[in-house]
Amino acid sequence: MLDAVLGFLRTYGMELSAAGGLVAVLLFVWAIITKPFAKPKPTQLAPDTIDQIKPPQAKDGPALTVPEFIRLRRELKADLEAELAEAAEAEKSQLRARIAELEKQIANPDEALAEAQKRIKDLEALLDREANQIGADRIAEAKAALEQGDYSLADDIFAEIEAKNELAVQETARAAFGRGEVAEAEVRWGDAYTHYKRATDLHETFDHLSAYARMTWRLAKGAEAIPLHEKLVDWVKSDHGVESAEYAIRLNNLALVVEAQGRYAEAEGLYRVALEIDRATIGEGHPDYAIHLSNLAGVLHEQERNGEAEGLYREALEIGRATIGTGHPDYATRLNNLAVTMQAQGRTVEAEALFRETLEVTRNAVGERHPHYANRLNNLARFLVEQGKPEEARPLYEQALEILRVTLPPDHPHIALVEGHIAKLS
Repeated sequence: MLDAVLGFLRTYGMELSAAGGLVAVLLFVWAIITKPFAKPKPTQLAPDTIDQIKPPQAKDGPALTVPEFIRLRRELKADLEAELAEAAEAEKSQLRARIAELEKQIANPDEALAEAQKRIKDLEALLDREANQIGADRIAEAKAALEQGDYSLADDIFAEIEAKNELAVQETARAAFGRGEVAEAEVRWGDAYTHYKRATDLHETFDHLSAYARMTWRLAKGAEAIPLHEKLVDWVKSDHGVESAEYAIRLNNLALVVEAQGRYAEAEGLYRVALEIDRATIGEGHPDYAIHLSNLAGVLHEQERNGEAEGLYREALEIGRATIGTGHPDYATRLNNLAVTMQAQGRTVEAEALFRETLEVTRNAVGERHPHYANRLNNLARFLVEQGKPEEARPLYEQALEILRVTLPPDHPHIALVEGHIAKLS
């Protein structure tokens, strides 16, 4: 031990006298030997020094008192009242409602404060989850501000996180939209609906909303479809105006879902407005004009105005022959609709020929595994039943049902419709 100590002293250049140095060394060695495990006395710091070096901590619970809460509510109310005095008429009702809510909170501060404290705790929990990417100091500062009724720092943090993740959300929405397009291409309409809806919920663009609305129409989700198509009409009105061809298309689509709800007069009005816009923009020889003309004929048929409907269907067929050709799915649709109109007028020979021509054109256009082909089978089968030929109709119904069960979700009304037709044959 002594050798170690002397070596230590020599290393650091300490000089000792012969006698005094030896005594000092012996005393030093004796102290080490007799108290080998003595601990150094902790450094004593003043209370204010401790407070200065401690990291910021949020308080154990909300420190907002009732008087302070009332003061903050009154300040916010005064700000809103000043805003109300300068606001446009359209904004005043919302501002008055907010002021009324503040007056309610001021009148019942205990209940309102309890609700505010619960919200503060919820916000603090949310902030704690973001500590890794934001930093503990900023989180603690925001929490301390919350407990004093100041939400601004928390809002800044959430806005920052939102901005950071916006790109990822948009990428996810695009991926969902892509999956919807794949599903629609494979005639999996239920899956396409799910993906398009998710894309729209994540990031609403015109394309996402348009695809989502289209699938609600195809899946006969009328109550859900109408507000989506109304939003698209407003969107196009804002971007392109009410005299644009795109506006006519959106009016026509809205008319379709309105008609499906049995609101025939309203649908007819929308179709006629769309046709007027078409005449002024794309002209009467355009394929879209033929579509809208055919749709107007359809709603006239629903109102038993079959003579008017027949003329419009034949006009639409003539435009189709000259533009899209006789092998197009839309041409088949018009043939089918004309057949239904002939049947309604008791012209059964013409109707049957048209139903069979429709089936053939549809088979060549979309194939035998598409819901449209199933619908054509159903229409021909229903016609045959009405002509007293149920045994010819049964295999057509059964083929249609098989296609629909594969391509549509199980709750689609077309499936139940065909099942009902088959049950009546038993």
